[in-house]
Amino acid sequence: MKIGILTHYDVNNQGAQLQLFAMYRLLQEMGHEPVVLTYKKNYDFVPELERRNQITIASIPYIIRNFLIAKGPRLTWHNTRKYRINKAFRLENLRHTSYCLANIDAAVVGADEVFSLELGVNMMMFGHGVNTANMVAYAPSCGQTDMERIEHYHCKELIGSGLSRFVALSARDKRTQEIVERLTGRSVERTCDPALLYKFPLESYALPKGTPKRDYMVVYSYDARFTAKEEVEAIRRYAREHRLKTVSVGTYHGWCDVNIACNALEWLKCISEAKVVVTDTFHGTIAAAITSRPMAIYYSQQVNSSKMLDLVEHLGLEERMMQGVTYEELERVFGQKQDMDALAKRIETMREASQHYLQNALTLCTKM
Repeated sequence: MKIGILTHYDVNNQGAQLQLFAMYRLLQEMGHEPVVLTYKKNYDFVPELERRNQITIASIPYIIRNFLIAKGPRLTWHNTRKYRINKAFRLENLRHTSYCLANIDAAVVGADEVFSLELGVNMMMFGHGVNTANMVAYAPSCGQTDMERIEHYHCKELIGSGLSRFVALSARDKRTQEIVERLTGRSVERTCDPALLYKFPLESYALPKGTPKRDYMVVYSYDARFTAKEEVEAIRRYAREHRLKTVSVGTYHGWCDVNIACNALEWLKCISEAKVVVTDTFHGTIAAAITSRPMAIYYSQQVNSSKMLDLVEHLGLEERMMQGVTYEELERVFGQKQDMDALAKRIETMREASQHYLQNALTLCTKM
């Protein structure tokens, strides 16, 4: 079948790029013809963010004010390079076409926060306007969106009517599962993120330029996090006392020894060679898990959504969580031997169930 993928395809984020690539390759290996469905993201609820997230001539004043001046030229240059690298990676490896004009037999919506209403309503994610009747939800997430927000924006009927027509429904986390079940009255399966489902052939990927020759620790967090003086000093002290270089790969932290702009596969390869990984992100945790790297995870209610805790629970990584980003917590977590065999078994169990769901869903599409 010709299958469209609806996800946040143009996000300048390594995790988003990785899960998109994973779904694309999975569909190819299953014998299908995938295509990434393009669309214009809706920013009606927070219109000023359109200038930040979509680099155009109109966004230049916003970039100068909020990046060059507020964050500095180095971070701005890093993010600009990363945007160009990610775009080139997509154009080289993935086919694209408009969601409303695509000649497709079915569409897979997910993963990532495709059901989120934080910025605006993207109606195509709920099946409206897509050029096929065969819609499949694979591991979508609502992010921070809850029923209160859905009702506040008067989207209950719009979302419910669209999702009710889906051939198959699944969710990446408990919150999303409960919301979709409430809106549709249907049973919703739990499926894992495509980056967990796909088995990346790491041996065929190259390390990104700038990766240290000596032992290093990866710090993966968005550039607005891990910036407090005490957090920076804690991480640097741990690295110094364990003779590790600090590497910020995929994001920029000026206090790290090395900052690397690269594509999603180079990012994953760099993480796979790290001695340890410190992260507070969903896909940073997944990357460390699928590459069997010792990890220290930080969760903050102020910046993390519930999907992080959901992921940690499903992977059995509670003991890898820090109470705070301190030297003592880093020593405590990394001082414990991580059970990689148990982690691998959990991942394989999730893969088997999710593969079964996806295969059955696409078989239903062929019958319809």
